Amino acid sequence: MGKWINDPYSTAKQLKPGKRHPLLLYHAFGEQVFWPSILIFVICAGLIAWNPAPFQPYRLHLGIILVGVGLILVLTLVFRMTAYAQCRLDGLRVQTPFRRLRIPYTSIRLTRPTQLYHLFPPDAQRWTQRSFLEPLLGRTVVVVEMDKLPHRVGWLRLWMGKYLFCSDVVGLALLVRDWMTLRSQIDEFINVERRVQTQP
Repeated sequence: MGKWINDPYSTAKQLKPGKRHPLLLYHAFGEQVFWPSILIFVICAGLIAWNPAPFQPYRLHLGIILVGVGLILVLTLVFRMTAYAQCRLDGLRVQTPFRRLRIPYTSIRLTRPTQLYHLFPPDAQRWTQRSFLEPLLGRTVVVVEMDKLPHRVGWLRLWMGKYLFCSDVVGLALLVRDWMTLRSQIDEFINVERRVQTQP
């Protein structure tokens, strides 16, 4: 971002929204679902096109499965495109396919990096959850600690996923590829906001 200047109001005006940082949890989910769905799609499409005698009574069923799998493939693409974290002028935006959060910078206490396995120890997860998290456990996440969440954590976990929220503190766990840039951007917006708030 730009250099600091003496007038915090001018600095705030110079800030621009940061880049979108895709949330890797949603990418990982899409990748796990994508290839099995592609395999099922190809098999069903091949059986419908080939139309062998033993499967002729099941053409309708195959068509329904084909449409269902096609919708799943579209959803995985939507998940990848719509799940991200971004610093904006009015707050930190966390966008997921089913819900959007706007976190005012004044409500953020601090940010810190940690590894995903510190927040969600593998031994505490069910085996299906461990299988999903295993490729990501060693990655660094940006923990955004807050005084309180905008809504009840149980409601947010229902619509946004449990691994987006810290298990030990009130806050978010943002797993992105370029975590250093995201943390730097959040801290810079927080500092500008605090400088503005402390001006007489």
